[in-house]
Amino acid sequence: MTTTFNLLNHAMLNQVLYELRHGRLQRCRALGLADEDIEVLQSLPPTTLSHLAHSSIAWVEVKVDTTVLRRLIAQAERDEQNERLINRALKLGASSSIMYRCFGLDHSETALRRRVLKIETHRGRPVQLSEAQEHAVWNRWSQLRGDDPDNDPLDAMMMLAEEQHISLTLIWQQIELYGGAPC
Repeated sequence: MTTTFNLLNHAMLNQVLYELRHGRLQRCRALGLADEDIEVLQSLPPTTLSHLAHSSIAWVEVKVDTTVLRRLIAQAERDEQNERLINRALKLGASSSIMYRCFGLDHSETALRRRVLKIETHRGRPVQLSEAQEHAVWNRWSQLRGDDPDNDPLDAMMMLAEEQHISLTLIWQQIELYGGAPC
């Protein structure tokens, strides 16, 4: 167990000395040192600093801030979910315009993500929906929105694109034409 303490002591002392060397006294205070401690550490000779670093007595305490940890975990989960949503939208044929409006991704970022995901882009005029497809899209959209009006409109559009095997861009254009854009 003392090895762990030695490593913690050593790591903390190295960090404090690094911060002192770069004149970041506020960082030393944030690490838990008082002004008097900072002054003493700055004046110690290398042999004494080495003794502190290799002390078998723990002078460093590690404490987990569970509130912050939980927030970080929740944020990481939201970020991961957003990445999955972005990838799903791209795979369903979302245009650069949709990616910008819904996720804030510019054209170059969208193009790079398509390349990474190996999504081929089609050049030329986009395919237009037939009248039957337009009706099918609008009827299903109305049903999805009626069943759960609080559901995320983009998610409903992606579900519709998957069900109808139609590009998300075409679905978006159809919905925008008759009912407004979701993002």
